Amino acid sequence: MAAPRTARVKVFYDGKDITEQVSKTLLTFSFVDKASGEADELNITVHNRDGKWIKEWYPKLQVKAGE
Repeated sequence: MAAPRTARVKVFYDGKDITEQVSKTLLTFSFVDKASGEADELNITVHNRDGKWIKEWYPKLQVKAGE
């Protein structure tokens, strides 16, 4: 009998591979491959018991010109 299929997520944040750190706090992830001409979606949910996402890993707002 073949082994069940599994999925793995590799996470880069601010140009750094944080997969190992996030894997310990990862609750859910989902990816939606949209039709041609639409942006794909990626959602990651992590718990923040140690406060990393409030301090040094707090997401920075990036606004593109014209938005």
